[in-house]
Amino acid sequence: MNQDADIQETKLTFEELFSQIREKLGQTDAAAVSGRAAFEFHVTDMGGVFYIEADNGQIDVEPYDYYDKNAVFTASAATYAALCDGSLTPVTAFAAGRLKVDGSADLVKTLEKLFSTEAAA
Repeated sequence: MNQDADIQETKLTFEELFSQIREKLGQTDAAAVSGRAAFEFHVTDMGGVFYIEADNGQIDVEPYDYYDKNAVFTASAATYAALCDGSLTPVTAFAAGRLKVDGSADLVKTLEKLFSTEAAA
């Protein structure tokens, strides 16, 4: 059984998924993350890679490998899409085994801050 069966089926391309994530995080208040956090993301069913770096109140999202990272997250495109649209949180995805982390599991909480905060007022 597909672990993402409860999420609506979508035929996104990597570029569309990446654009959605970039747009979502472009509306996020990076001040929610103290210090610097850099994460690399692997999209298992698309073979795509992107990174997110939050540092000094700025968020960068780029479609590249990132060598100076705190953790690597791995999930399907459907899981990342659900994180982006808010129907799934990083902590819930991690607890359900849908989001894997290579690095400290505590960094899932940092990722949660990035995906759950609203734009700065």
